[in-house]
Order: sequence, then structure tokens, then C-alpha cells
Amino acid sequence: MNINDQFSKRFSVGKLFHVMLATALLLTLSACGGGGGSAGSTGGTGGTGTATALLSWTLTDAAGVPITMISGTDTGTITAKFVDSKGIPLVGALLTIIGDPSLAQFIPATGTALTDSSGIATIKIQPSSLSASGAFVLEGQAVSGALTAKYSSGVTVGAASFTLGGLSFSTTPPVPLPAFSTVLINIPVTSKGAPATSAPGLLVTSLCGTKADLKLGVPTISGTYPLTYTNLGCLLGNDTVTVSLGASTQTISLAVEPSAIGSIQFVGTDSPGTALVLKGSGGLGRKESALVTFKLVDQNNVGLSGVEVNFSTTTSTGGLTVLPAKAVTDASGNVSTTVSSGVVPTPVKVQATATRQNKTISGLSDALTISAGLPIQKFMDFSATKYNLEGWGYSDEIAVVTVAMADQYGNKVSDGTTVNFITEGGAIGTSAQGACNTINGKCSVEFKSQEFRPLNGRVTVMAYAQGVEDFVSQKGTSQYYCVAPIDAAGNPVSQAAYRPLVDVCPPNAGNDNFSDMGDAFLDAGTLGATTGRLSGGTFDGVYQFANEDRPIPYNHVDYTSAGDGRWGLNYIRRQVEFTFSGSDARLIRLNCSGSTCVDWTGASSRVIAGVAGANCSSQSLDFRLTDLNNNPMPSGTTVTAGDADKLSLLAIYGAPIPSTSNVGGTQHAVTVKADANCAHGFVTIKVATPRGTITSFEFRSQ
Repeated sequence: MNINDQFSKRFSVGKLFHVMLATALLLTLSACGGGGGSAGSTGGTGGTGTATALLSWTLTDAAGVPITMISGTDTGTITAKFVDSKGIPLVGALLTIIGDPSLAQFIPATGTALTDSSGIATIKIQPSSLSASGAFVLEGQAVSGALTAKYSSGVTVGAASFTLGGLSFSTTPPVPLPAFSTVLINIPVTSKGAPATSAPGLLVTSLCGTKADLKLGVPTISGTYPLTYTNLGCLLGNDTVTVSLGASTQTISLAVEPSAIGSIQFVGTDSPGTALVLKGSGGLGRKESALVTFKLVDQNNVGLSGVEVNFSTTTSTGGLTVLPAKAVTDASGNVSTTVSSGVVPTPVKVQATATRQNKTISGLSDALTISAGLPIQKFMDFSATKYNLEGWGYSDEIAVVTVAMADQYGNKVSDGTTVNFITEGGAIGTSAQGACNTINGKCSVEFKSQEFRPLNGRVTVMAYAQGVEDFVSQKGTSQYYCVAPIDAAGNPVSQAAYRPLVDVCPPNAGNDNFSDMGDAFLDAGTLGATTGRLSGGTFDGVYQFANEDRPIPYNHVDYTSAGDGRWGLNYIRRQVEFTFSGSDARLIRLNCSGSTCVDWTGASSRVIAGVAGANCSSQSLDFRLTDLNNNPMPSGTTVTAGDADKLSLLAIYGAPIPSTSNVGGTQHAVTVKADANCAHGFVTIKVATPRGTITSFEFRSQ
């Protein structure tokens, strides 16, 4: 293989060949006392061979001293000179040098440079790695027009010469080093006996792996590298840090303490929307069970592995179960159990409890974590886009129902908190679920008109969720205060270890005051007055099964209005009356005195006195509008002036019909304007529902 082939293949021959070539070349150079230059083997203008050129170079270190070896982080300089046969520098010639890439690399990486005005070009060379070691031949070629010259020389590469000193702590660390505490380790490095302020390839490792954080800092002028070691809760008890650089290795050991429990976080479930169907109702994509996953983390939010976690549910209504009852966290701190539905609709939360280093904590599912409060009764809000739907004669009239909840301090509940709904008539929710899960503290469902329609057109809708009873905190915290708590087995529990929703709080005068709630029930109300007007609805607040009231037991076989005497979890709830309003309006004239109005009892309620004839003047007309069941007309119903003669109407107060479910409909007032000549006439009030039903009411002058 000649040198032209070598250049065309860009040093494609193997390292073994170059080592053998370098050895032979070095022996030849030693015998001849110099380098192996070639004095221009091609020549002449037009390739006639009459002209020659000469290429030579020297390899020097950083101080300019000629060398034949580079090692470690050394950088050598190849200074090449290219002249013609008369010694005249060849300017702008291309110099190309090739070598063994496994042993050395060039700067620039292409190994090329152009000669300057003195015919000189320089290329840097350095070992390819700290561990590179061996000998090879540098081969070069310079080209200027038709002039070409070649040159070669042998180079030896030696491995880096670094030495690690003994490792030491900057300050004595506590024994053991607490989790998430930091200590500084000193790493002294020398190279050829001098401080090394640059040591590429310095490697640090720890037996604790990811449970130890190792950060290498900038070395001092004395060659000492600072290593910051942070214990991330290593479970080994003792850790060994190993530092390696080339062939040099040092170690240092320290005792470490595992991290304590920080919190149990709810991760999620494998059930879309976290919704389950009743037991025996599965199939077609609906699930009766869900895999619930928690993550156990330490005080720095790092997952804890190998910790046993116990599971329970906050209610067993309808035979709801959770299995397994205990499990061990995996390498990431995750742990799972399965919840299976019962036969009664209910929101449910899975509680996970774990103990480590004498600390016990609990977490709840439904996207609630230990850091967020549970929804509380007093902060539960129920609203709707409208309360009077034109649903007596029409189906699929819709009102959007929204429930908002907050914890003891008014902070919005965590996303995913479930709200359930039941209704006395019509339908609520979707085909997927009759509930909704909160986002940003609230969630919404659709309530629509359809059968069943109660006889009085009034429909109760109830929202309920699992939360806590109202209480007044004596200590100013979000936790209920208990004087003498006990655990489930009846053993005393210290105040520091007390878990309000897990441990038992026997009645005591020193406990926080609270509102003891009985079981929730849907209040169907009374039948309601068919005449007259009430300021509200028909709720009576008394459970009467015969009156179509519907119970929602909480851990009870039968409904009970009495609480259990202890503060804790219960169904928090709100309920509202809607009306399926009719489309045909009823107008009842009112007799008002000041702010007090009663239904008109005199004769001729459609006759307006004093608006015509002698001494006529404009008169006020007060009335209320209802449907056939004495309920409000549908929301959005317009009330306007219709046909008129001589008389006219000013603006009608209370129009259009607002969103309301008050018994007795809505109250209105309008001024009937007299004719300029006090002539007799009539005016008409026109009532038009959103569905287009129009009812007109005529009033005449006396």
C-alpha cells in the first residue's frame, strides 16, 4: 500500500499495521538520525517532473520544545514547512496530515491547514482519550498546484498521569447523615506531581445510586475538587462514595439515614372519569371495579419503596369492598388496591394508611391529597341556569345544574371530588353517570324535563357528596380538635398522632363544637298551595316516606334523622325545587298597599277605575303570573303590551319572567296611561313563553 492509497482511504488501515510501521520507522529514524522526509516525488510543470518541492515538520510541546510523545491532556503542535527546490516558500498550499484516530485527534479535526507567506502551516494534535496509549505514524502531504510533497514521522501516545489523593469531609457530618442533608467531600488531584485544575474523566459513584445526589464543583488552584453529597433517603444505612480517574481510585464511607414519610398522594384510577356502575350492572364498557393507586413519598416528594400500606373505605354502603386490604409500595413508591361497587349509589373515597419511623399518615382518593381539605357542608353551593323550565307540556327542556364545594377555610376542593345527584322527577346526569367530578372546585350536569312529572309540577333535585360536618375550630387549624381520641381498638391516641377521620373521638365537652347531621333525604315537599303566593318553596324539612321523600342512608340500614354524636364524615348535601312550568299563563290581579299585596278579592278584576272619565289619571296595575299549578311561568317568558285603544301601558316591572321556583309565580306592576281626553278604552297584556305559547289579558276602563 503506497502513501497515495493511504490518503485516498483517509487512514483506513488497522491500528496493528500502524504500530508495526511506527516501530520499524522509529528504528530507521534512530539509525539515520532524522525524520523520513520525501523531497517531492512528483514534479514539473505540466507533470514533466522537472520541478520539485520539499515538506518537513517538527512536533513541539506547549513550551516549544521538540517532542516525540504526547499524553493525558497534552497538546502538541505540528509546524510544517513547504518549499520548492530552491527553498522558496510555497504560499497557500494545502497541508493534510493523517494518523491513528484511536490514539490521537487533530485540531482542526480534518487535519488540514493552508501554508502562510513563509510556507508554514500548523496543526494541533492531542491524545484521543485519557487512557489512549500506543505508537503510530503521522503521514502528511502538501499540494501547491502541480507540486506535491510528502512527509512522515513517528509519534508515541501515553496514558494520562493523574493521581487521586485521599478523600476527606470538609466538616464532620452528623452520624447518621439525615435524609436530604448535605456534606462536602474534598477530592485532591495531581498530575505529574502538580495540582491538576483540569481532570477530564473524573468519575464519582455511590452505592446508594439514585438515593444519593452527587454534584462535582469547580476545582481550586490547589487541585482540590469539591463534591457535594446529598442523602436522598438511602435505605442502606451506610454508603460508600468511589472516585476514579484513569488508573487511580479512592473511596470514602459515611452512615446515612432513610427518609421519613412525607405524604400519601392519590395518583388515580384505571376507570375513566373515576365512575363505577352498581354491582351487577357492568358490561358494554361500564366497570364495577377500579384499580386505585396511591404514591407514598418522603418529605422531599421522593417515592418510598418497600413500605406496607393499609387500605379502607370511608363507607361500606351497599356492600362496597376494597381488596387487598394491604400492600407494599414498589420501587417508585406506588401501591394499588381494587374497589368494587355495591348495590347503592354513593361517592366513595379509599383511605390509604402507612407507618414508618414511628410516623403514621393517611391519604384519601378522589384526587384529594393529605395536603387538601375535605369538602364541608357550609361551603357547598347549588345553582342552576334556570329553575322554571317549560317542562309541563314539553320534554327535553334543560337546565344546567352546578355544584361548587370548598374546605373548612373556603379553599376549593381538589379536582376529581365526586358529586352525586338524585331527582324527584325528570332526569339528571348523562347515560355514562348520574354524577360529576369537580374541576377547579365545581362540576355541572344537565337536568331535563320528562316523565315522571309530580302532580304539582314541582321537582326536587338533590346533590350530595362525601364530606365533613360543620365545626368550629378552637385551635384555628383545619383539623377537628378532640380531647381524648382513641384508635379503633379503643387504645388512647396522642394529640400528635391523632387522625380525625380515622381515629375515634368519644363525646367530650372539650371537643370542637360541630353540627351533628342525620341521614340525608330528598325532600319532596308538601303539595303546595294552589292559590296565593309564598316567598319560597314547599320544603318542610321532615322525612315522610308516604310523602315521596327518599332516604340516602349513610352506614345505616334504615333512615335516621339523628346524628351519631361524633364529628366526622357524612353526606353533605343541598337540594333545590325546580318547576316544570306550564305554557298557558294565569293572571291574578293584586291589591297592593305599600309593599303588601294580596290577591284581588273585589269584583271586575279586569276593570281599571279612574283611568277614564271625569278627573281621569294614569293608574297602577299590579298582578302576578302563574301557570296552571300556581308555579312561575317558564324562565324567559316575555310580558309585553298587546292591542290597545285609547289607553296605553308603560314599561312592565318584572319582565321578562326571571329564573325562580317560588310558589305563586312572579309579581309584576305596570302603569296604565290615561287618554289625553280621558276617553274610555282598553289595553292588553301579552304573555309569550319561550316555546311560543301566547296568552293575552285585556283590561278596560270603568
